[in-house]
Amino acid sequence: MAEVGLTQVIVVVGFLAVLIAVQIVLRRHATGIGNRLGRGREIRLVEVTPIGQHERLCLVEADGQRILVLTGRQGAGAFLQLGQVTPPASQAQP
Repeated sequence: MAEVGLTQVIVVVGFLAVLIAVQIVLRRHATGIGNRLGRGREIRLVEVTPIGQHERLCLVEADGQRILVLTGRQGAGAFLQLGQVTPPASQAQP
């Protein structure tokens, strides 16, 4: 059976310490890093409704606009721009 030397133990413990430190840094700065990686996007999938065996109707918001997208087996079939997104009456400011 192979012996485990002191150097190997030190290397493994050091590697684990570095991994833990990286995890702590990423958790503390998760929002900043996430925004830089694209989490702050302006495109949002609002709802998906299946309308057939292979077709779906998707409601997408992009830059304050609502867009209906019909997708099927061959990919996106049609787009229809619905207009500006309006906030619900409960959120509207007087």
